[in-house]
Amino acid sequence: MLFVGDEPWFWDLEWPDVEGLAVDAVEIVDEVVCVDVRSRKLLTLCPDCGADASRPHSTYRRRLADRPIGGRRVVLRLRVRRFFCDNGACKRRTIAEQIEHLTAPYRRRTQAVSRLVQAIGLAVGGRAGAKLAAYLPVRASRSQILREVRSLPDPSFDGVRVLGIDEFAFRKGHTYGTVLIDMETRRPIDLLPDRAADTVAAWLAKHPEVEVVCRDRSSAFSQAVNRVAPDTVQVADRWHLLHSLTRAVERTAHAHRPCLRKDFDAASPERLLALIEPAPPPDDPPDSQIIARVRQWHKDVNDRRDRGENLSAISRALRLDRKTVRRYATCDLDDLVASARDRRPEIIARFKPYIQQRFRTGGTNAAQLYREIREQGYRGSRITVRTYVATLRAGTAVDEPRAVPSPRRIAAWIMRRPEVLSSGERAELDRVLDTCPDLAATADLARAFTGIVRERRGCELAAWTTRALADGPKPLQGFAAFLHNDWDAVVNGLTLQWSSGAVEGQVTRIKLIKRRSYGRASFALLRTFVLAQPP
Repeated sequence: MLFVGDEPWFWDLEWPDVEGLAVDAVEIVDEVVCVDVRSRKLLTLCPDCGADASRPHSTYRRRLADRPIGGRRVVLRLRVRRFFCDNGACKRRTIAEQIEHLTAPYRRRTQAVSRLVQAIGLAVGGRAGAKLAAYLPVRASRSQILREVRSLPDPSFDGVRVLGIDEFAFRKGHTYGTVLIDMETRRPIDLLPDRAADTVAAWLAKHPEVEVVCRDRSSAFSQAVNRVAPDTVQVADRWHLLHSLTRAVERTAHAHRPCLRKDFDAASPERLLALIEPAPPPDDPPDSQIIARVRQWHKDVNDRRDRGENLSAISRALRLDRKTVRRYATCDLDDLVASARDRRPEIIARFKPYIQQRFRTGGTNAAQLYREIREQGYRGSRITVRTYVATLRAGTAVDEPRAVPSPRRIAAWIMRRPEVLSSGERAELDRVLDTCPDLAATADLARAFTGIVRERRGCELAAWTTRALADGPKPLQGFAAFLHNDWDAVVNGLTLQWSSGAVEGQVTRIKLIKRRSYGRASFALLRTFVLAQPP
């Protein structure tokens, strides 16, 4: 189908977003819209000398891929004019005109399509981008998409006053790089191929405008800043301070776990009743997902068998093992359902922690234990209890969870705000702190430090470290002593508004980009993805 300019209004058509580009004809060939266009401008500029060129030399056709219209690909058939350069001092004799906002030298697609392909590449990468482009429809292979991405220039910045710096892993535990963030705009400004102090120092030497550096406790970064810009204000990250404190609290809880276990072993049976898990809903085993899956597989297998498919074909279609398919084809549904129900947890399972703790505290009489759990809802047989107690005597029973909280859980309770803990967690934490005075002192020190961090009361840090070194347990004393190694940066981190949160967010984004590229992107391409892609 061909549309030409027979009507007067057709000669006034211009291509959108491009000034002075006239449309001469439109032709639809299969699923491609071909548009004949030409420039209405009378002259062009010489790219070498900048002189105006208006004397024509010749013309030729140039095919450019443009943005799709109505689900069809668009090809612009541009009539390009050549002009003589009349500047005798210029080495260039002829000039091929370039259309502003439309063409670029040696490109077979318009600038709009190039931006579209670049956006696809930045969003999903090369291989996935090629699949996505086919649906738009835009013709672009994986290599073409990555070539367009690589052609993107580095984003410009006018200088950075507050710099955020952190490391990221190319391969965790082996090779690392460095990401640099403008903390005021929260945008990445550069990526470095390693985390060495010399590399960071070289970058800082080229940017003397940096006034504040937000970093973690890495010695390489502090050495680089002290070497090149000793007057720069360094700010230690508050999250890393809290993380180090949490590890110190966890080590303290681990060291005092024996006294907590001793207190629990001396507990009364009434206190141990909290170990018994609540009974599951009555309709849980009959209507469970396992039963529904068994019924569905039995129906699918037998329906396909009725249609004449063999076991191998059914196995491939349903992605089941061939032996499983044979079993579903030869067994009755009732037998399969009964077998699935037999896989439910045994009735005594939720009472095992209670029985184990009572056994440790001297309750070794199986009949007495049976009566105790019977009152709490046990509906199994006495023989089951007697058999399980026998395994406890023989030392062959699997150890069940104990009531003593783990060190990590105790540290999490201490580090969280008291108002966000549930009533059960508060009661359990109070019991732990009442049992162990050292943990109580640890909790007081940890809560005081978190208050200093959250309210940025850095002026109180000296008093806190003095108290921790004098009265705190050994792990907290080590944490307080470690703060003195980077004292100025720690005080600034607990006083100033700046933090490394934006840097950690960019590190997380780099992890996403690396996983999307399966770790195969070179450093140059990864740098382009990080810097050019909008956050």
